[in-house]
Amino acid sequence: MGGEPATESRGSRLRTHIGWWVGISSAAIGILAFFLTRCESGAPSLSEWRAKADAICEQEFPGVLQKMRASDESFLELIRKPNPVQADRNAASDASQEVSVSMRHLVGSWRALEQPDEQRSEIDKLHAAGAAFSEAYASHASAIYSDEYMDEVYGDQERAALTALTNQIETLELKECKVQVGSPEDEGEIIVP
Repeated sequence: MGGEPATESRGSRLRTHIGWWVGISSAAIGILAFFLTRCESGAPSLSEWRAKADAICEQEFPGVLQKMRASDESFLELIRKPNPVQADRNAASDASQEVSVSMRHLVGSWRALEQPDEQRSEIDKLHAAGAAFSEAYASHASAIYSDEYMDEVYGDQERAALTALTNQIETLELKECKVQVGSPEDEGEIIVP
């Protein structure tokens, strides 16, 4: 009987030491996993994202601007006609719709970029502003087609969307996009390169 307590205490100590080592090992693995996920985020830096977003503007925005000019010309031609027919409205509507599609494509290219961890909400606002700009032209295209294009709300919608877009471009410091679109101080005027 005198040997039993010594055996129990030795087994108890062994279980305590094993539990202690398992606890330390688990904590070390948890800490290592935390640092590895933080250090190896894989997300691009903000400057890398900016360079890619600016490259998209440089590549795609001149086409958007060209379509905007064509849309403006087609619309001016429409409103100068004393009695425009549906074919005239269709031409102006199609031109406005092309701006919408081009801008939607540009925004899709921005969305395809992997976002940096910083300024995600501002980048999301850029996407939303670009989508609103596209939608403004789509709404105007629909109004032209339906012969409701003289309502000033469509012009106001386009100006508001353009202002939101220029503000986000400024906030995110997208230099090439700013060259293409302009800045908020331009009061919604498109700068044509």
